[in-house]
Amino acid sequence: MIKNYQLFLESKKDKFPNIKTVKVGDFTVLIGKDSKSNDYLTTIKSQDEDIWFHAKGVPGSHVVIKSRESLPTPEIIEEVARIAAKNSKSTGKTKVVYCKIKFVNKTSDMKEGQVSVDYNNADEIEVEI
Repeated sequence: MIKNYQLFLESKKDKFPNIKTVKVGDFTVLIGKDSKSNDYLTTIKSQDEDIWFHAKGVPGSHVVIKSRESLPTPEIIEEVARIAAKNSKSTGKTKVVYCKIKFVNKTSDMKEGQVSVDYNNADEIEVEI
């Protein structure tokens, strides 16, 4: 009985940061799985030149391509945009905003997981999920 209770407590522990890592082509892609992890991914774990993705206008995961020496191809951009759309509350055709992380900002008055994007330096792509 005690052993099962300890397993139950272990399962309830905070899983921060809840970030999934996948490979798309030669790129590492990070996916925040909750608002606290989205904040951590966007404001601490990412660097200025990494590329940030989010489904436009709906709650969802922050998705980041770790870009070092090379830029992702249009095919990689589309694949990662599809990942962002699938990890959102969107259905069907979805617009996904993406930009370098340096154009994504968070101020102290914003809710957990909320950011602002400099749309002058961002692009959009529409994907089907």
